[in-house]
Amino acid sequence: MARPRTMDRDRLLDAAEAVVAKSGAAALSFGAVAAAADAPKASVQSAFVTKEGMINALLDRWAAQEQARFDKAVGPSPTPREIIAEHLRSTAGEEAETISRVATLLAAAAGGGEKVGPMADWYAARVGDLSAATPEARRLRIAFLAAEGLFFIRHLVGFEIGDTLWREIFDDLLALTDPEAASP
Repeated sequence: MARPRTMDRDRLLDAAEAVVAKSGAAALSFGAVAAAADAPKASVQSAFVTKEGMINALLDRWAAQEQARFDKAVGPSPTPREIIAEHLRSTAGEEAETISRVATLLAAAAGGGEKVGPMADWYAARVGDLSAATPEARRLRIAFLAAEGLFFIRHLVGFEIGDTLWREIFDDLLALTDPEAASP
């Protein structure tokens, strides 16, 4: 029986995730995904057009899954404090393997020298334009940016931060979301 002419995009993304999980983003190619999905290479090329398109599709899917989980955790109409506190908790508690894959994809996407659209959109949805007009908003901004910096130096740069220290730092950052944590 002949294979169907169109491939299920989710199946191809599952295969692409498997390639990244097994061999890293450097191994991500149309051929590798085709082999992992048992699909023709032309089908993978047709679905994503470019390697950057495939990486962006993976990042889009991760962002949508993470956003759905996040929305469930914060509920409807969260305050900025609730948004940042949940972001800190979710970043601190994310599985290392998942974080590593996302970081690898981010590095691969950024290595192309272009804006990483899915992630720029994700950040904008999470924190807006980073403006802050009150002391509390400034503390929240610092906590958010510190968490992202910590994420990048641990997972992209490879700076050794053990799990105990990781949690301790996130506890410190969570303290910044406390409305009573006013500056002296």
